Amino acid sequence: MSRRFHALSAITDRISELLRPAFGKTFWVRAEISSGSERGHFFCDLVESDARGSVLAKMRCQVWASELARIRASFKAAGIDLVLENGTQVGIECELRWDARYGLSLVGRDMDPAFALGELELKRRRILEALERDGLFGRNARHPVPLLPNRIGLVTSRSSAAFQDFTKTLRDAGHGFRIFMADAMMQGPDTGRSVLAALDALARLPLDLVVITRGGGSKTDLAWLDDEAIARRIADYPLPVWTAIGHEIDRGVLDAVAAANFKTPTAVAEAIAARFETLALHLEDAVIRLRNAWQRARDSEREHLSRVRKGLRQGSRKLLDQRRSELRQVAESVRAEVLHRLGQERGRLGTAQVSLRARARASLREQRLRFRQATIGLGRGSRSSLRVARERLLVQRRRLSLRRLMQRIDAARESLARREQLVRAADPAMALRRGFSLTTTASGALVRSVEMLKAGDALSTRVADGSVESVVRATRRETDG
Repeated sequence: MSRRFHALSAITDRISELLRPAFGKTFWVRAEISSGSERGHFFCDLVESDARGSVLAKMRCQVWASELARIRASFKAAGIDLVLENGTQVGIECELRWDARYGLSLVGRDMDPAFALGELELKRRRILEALERDGLFGRNARHPVPLLPNRIGLVTSRSSAAFQDFTKTLRDAGHGFRIFMADAMMQGPDTGRSVLAALDALARLPLDLVVITRGGGSKTDLAWLDDEAIARRIADYPLPVWTAIGHEIDRGVLDAVAAANFKTPTAVAEAIAARFETLALHLEDAVIRLRNAWQRARDSEREHLSRVRKGLRQGSRKLLDQRRSELRQVAESVRAEVLHRLGQERGRLGTAQVSLRARARASLREQRLRFRQATIGLGRGSRSSLRVARERLLVQRRRLSLRRLMQRIDAARESLARREQLVRAADPAMALRRGFSLTTTASGALVRSVEMLKAGDALSTRVADGSVESVVRATRRETDG
């Protein structure tokens, strides 16, 4: 079988001839950017995929630098930034291009800002639907915010106006806030990673509240924070999170899961400071109401105290007279007992004195008798023996002399006087004059130990010139050492 071979250039010429009617015409294409690279001009592949991610169509595309600058200007005028990253859906106006060496491709002439906004909105809605489906709305709001949150974690860019506005508002409020700054990128492809790292760092600190804020911007600027991973982290965050992302109309993804959301950094700072201002007003009002209530209670208590004082004075006088009479009876009983004991001791002392004198006289008579017998017996004994006997007799006389006996009697009297002083010292009246006191219970029993008492018992304390009535507040047992 014979084969007919064609030159490759003939094939490319034929393709060019067939496509010639389409050259110079433009059409709008909806596709996803892949393998993008900007080197003055922008080169990429435009890809269409199905729901499973399989590629249905793919063509090379390039946008020349001059066209790219014009497209960026038109996006800027529409209030958004042109994002040309892999995975970005674009609505691009294209022109077909054929080259025998490089094949078929597309040349981008324009892009639709409205399409870009629509894609951002679709992305935002898809994320919100997923979060609502998983029940994440309102979960973070379950964390109670302290009445006065003064340890605040802040997630924003340290170099941003949002940081300056937020901190200045709290500083001007003058309530001593402590701000723990977690620096993060608030736009760009690293936004999600940076904000998540900042939240993880703040989660380890003892904070009252975490604030995520930025100072507004274009919709594409704000779209970087419509991040599902950040939203899920906020929903499950262990602390209440407030947001101030700058959305003027639509609710952002982070606003939907945060415990509360505000428009600007200043607004969220003012809301925090307002809690302190509101409490201060409430405290001032409470002070006024407390002062008025206290004055009314004081007047009432003064009147009641006056009546109680009057009744207490009259009752205490009667009780004092009664206790005084009882104390006199006790004192008389003690005095009678002391006098009785003193009489007994004096009787014993007198008996001892008589007995001592009798024994002394008997001993003296006995010694005299012995002396006479010795004198008769010795007779004409030697003078030395007589001298010795006389000396012994003199010693006995001195020992049994009346003077010695009187000295012993005086010593006994002094001993009796000391005993009498001891007895007098035991007299309760003397103890009272020296500063001591006698305390009795309501039944008249003498208080000797704290174990006899309990809180609330009435006591009567007797001193030298009267008595004192009191009530036990508490008892305390003293221990040795």
